[in-house]
Amino acid sequence: MQYKLQRVDDAVVVLLEGKLLSEQETALIKNNIALEISGGQKKFIIDLKGMEFVNSSCLNFLVSTKNLVTEKGGVIVLCNINDQLNRLLEVTKLQSYFVIAGKTSDALSMLQ
Repeated sequence: MQYKLQRVDDAVVVLLEGKLLSEQETALIKNNIALEISGGQKKFIIDLKGMEFVNSSCLNFLVSTKNLVTEKGGVIVLCNINDQLNRLLEVTKLQSYFVIAGKTSDALSMLQ
C-alpha cells in the first residue's frame, strides 16, 4: 500500500492506494496524522479512490484514525469509497459512524 498526505485549503488529504492488508502498514500513516494534529491540524479527508482491496485491517485503521482525530477536536471525512468498502461499512453498521462524501471536492465543501 502507498499513501500521500497533501494540504488542500485548510485540510489534510490522505490519499491511499493499493491493498491495505495489515496494521503494520497503517502505523506510519497514523503517526503522520498524529504529527499533523499536534501541529494544530483539525480537518482531515481520507481519500480511498486508489484502494484496490479492503479488509478488517482497513476498517480498524479507519475507526482508530477517526477516534484519534475526534479525540483532539478534529473532523474526518471519508471520500471516494469503493463498493467493497461501502458494503463492509453497511454490514458492520459503521456507515453512520463516518462522515462520507462522494468526491474529494465534496469532502472539502463539507469541511468549510
